[in-house]
Amino acid sequence: MSELSQMRQEDVLPLIVSQLAEYGYAQLAQVVAEQTHTSVTIKPSPRLSEMLFIAQEESVEIEPTDHTKLQQGAASGAMEEEDDDDDDDDDEEMQDATAGAPTGPSEGGDTNTDADTNTKTKGGKRPVMTRLNLDMDPKSSHRTKGPNLKTVYTTTHKESVTCTTFSKDGRYAASGSADTSLKILDVNKMKLVDHDGGNDVHPVIRTLYDHTTPVTDCDFHPNGLVLAASSDTVVKLYDLSKPSVKRSFRYLQDSHPITSVSFHPSGDFLLVGSESETVRIYDVKTLQCFTPKAFTAPPPPPTNRQSGNDDSAASAAAAQHQHQVQQQGPHRGGINHIEYAPTGSVFISASQDGSIKVWDAISGKVVRTIEGAHSGKGREFSGVTSATISKNGRYILSGGMDSSRKLWDLGSGKLIHNFLGATQKMEKQSTVFSYNEDFVFSSDESNNTIVCWDSRSGSLVKRYAGHQGLIRSVAASPVENAVISCGDDNRVRYWCTPAASAAAAAANANTQRHHHQGQGHQQQQQQPQGHHQGHQHQGSYGGGPGSP
Repeated sequence: MSELSQMRQEDVLPLIVSQLAEYGYAQLAQVVAEQTHTSVTIKPSPRLSEMLFIAQEESVEIEPTDHTKLQQGAASGAMEEEDDDDDDDDDEEMQDATAGAPTGPSEGGDTNTDADTNTKTKGGKRPVMTRLNLDMDPKSSHRTKGPNLKTVYTTTHKESVTCTTFSKDGRYAASGSADTSLKILDVNKMKLVDHDGGNDVHPVIRTLYDHTTPVTDCDFHPNGLVLAASSDTVVKLYDLSKPSVKRSFRYLQDSHPITSVSFHPSGDFLLVGSESETVRIYDVKTLQCFTPKAFTAPPPPPTNRQSGNDDSAASAAAAQHQHQVQQQGPHRGGINHIEYAPTGSVFISASQDGSIKVWDAISGKVVRTIEGAHSGKGREFSGVTSATISKNGRYILSGGMDSSRKLWDLGSGKLIHNFLGATQKMEKQSTVFSYNEDFVFSSDESNNTIVCWDSRSGSLVKRYAGHQGLIRSVAASPVENAVISCGDDNRVRYWCTPAASAAAAAANANTQRHHHQGQGHQQQQQQPQGHHQGHQHQGSYGGGPGSP
């Protein structure tokens, strides 16, 4: 019996009512609540989206991630604890900011944290290709056109914009700049700017100032209430639930310039990559720092002089020893990008040494290394600048300084696709999957365009022009065909389909209409007996912004 068929009515109805209210259908939610005797005060929950995912997967069983094991692994010595000189005065504030599951920057509601995991059917086989699980079937003739994305909103910083990201529920986005500021943007409001009344819409809902050097990366906490942003050797945490606060409430001090940050899907841990070759993992509540235990390979056999072994045998043994160190040891260069997999059971790192490493998030051990992933060993511009793991945990998507983006089989380390046609030789760039993993997005430094490839065929299917300078970052929405980009033209651009923009405008118009009707009805009920109805209408609607 499926999980859906086991759900009780009293469990499902509150989810439906709260989600209707969250979508702006307050009156409809009230009607359903009254008819079903359900409370309308229940906060929205990600449970409804999880049920939808299960229904789409049909017989696929999803194994939940045991986050307690991650904490136990760190505490038991699987990770080495580093000394932390920070005071614990703000621990309670950190716990408050990361507790619960509200939806975003001081706006109420709940986020939908993706809990996708490695999936298997009851027979032990992996499911066939679906929109949510990328399956690279070599016999597939899959070919599709790139999404029809248009720039519907732009905002500017005073200097180059270095990083962008979406919140886990896709409702908010953030940008960080060399001018040391961060902007928080409302995605739905960005969709409305091109429509009637758009001049009254202000998508930038917060600007944060607390860095003294260029912002290098940022990431939303899964609950949407905390933003982590890095600059120089510091990661700062911002509480977005307080509208008036523009400064961070806590910070992490590292010893090397920080290049990349990533929250664990549970929100309990923060990965930090830097120009050092060492990965660091911080407990978000206590700010304790852990590093993977140093790998110690068995020493190579004695040389020819010591044992009389043949020189060739000794050389082979030494080469084997070196290979083992490279495969299971840490990076030999700075880390350009680091990121948790959607399951949280592993994380991935991309290094300037040309390698990609996949780590067990509990034990801290390297489980897969791809050496010379871009341009081979020892060649110029061989650094790997981005790497991410697909939702089903089977594939790695990477980008590097050899002007290629590549798709790898995580299990075997073999190359599946080489996405060509976009130049990257001078600067770090991001390479990401679309929300359903049908497409791969990156940028081309030769003409400042966003490039889109078909993820299954490897074909370049579309380019998107608009930026007037080098594109530094491209992030894909986790819930729809939309991206946000930024670069050296000091601009942040939000791209979505015209249909999505029109749908948002229609929904907004409907909400506004119901709001005005509700106000008019309320004022009519409050009107003193004998008061002139026409005068009441004039007071309700006349003379105000947007009045008919």
